[in-house]
Amino acid sequence: MRSDIVKHRGGLAPWQAKRVAAYIESNISLSLRVADLAGIVQLSLGHFFRSFRVSFGQPPLAYVKVRRIRHAQVLMLNSREPLSKVALDCGMYDQAHFTRVFRKVVGISPSAWRRQFQSEPMRTLVAQDGRWRPESAGGRMVAGESLPDDYG
Repeated sequence: MRSDIVKHRGGLAPWQAKRVAAYIESNISLSLRVADLAGIVQLSLGHFFRSFRVSFGQPPLAYVKVRRIRHAQVLMLNSREPLSKVALDCGMYDQAHFTRVFRKVVGISPSAWRRQFQSEPMRTLVAQDGRWRPESAGGRMVAGESLPDDYG
């Protein structure tokens, strides 16, 4: 058990990591401030930044950005909503902002990504080898972009 203590040394406590992750997921369409996230787990801003990075492997706003893009991918797989609506539902300011962020995280534009995966009926995104990939009805895995594993 001692290795578990060392593994999480300097990071958020498990309850704190779960609470922050749940808050981010439930408020993904809203403007999220790091000060609010730190307040949820009752930590100072500096301590929260350091602890979050240890627990999640990236700074808080980078984690939020990636979670927004994953949420957008799920929306695009399960609906035919216009990209402008998907952008707003993911907390992006507009479609142009969404496209820039999506391309930076995934490597292609959201419209190209949607076209690529619309040819087959998709069910969900699944994690495989640290990468999130759409799973088709037939179970065939296709290319996707790296996203962090869920904590907890």
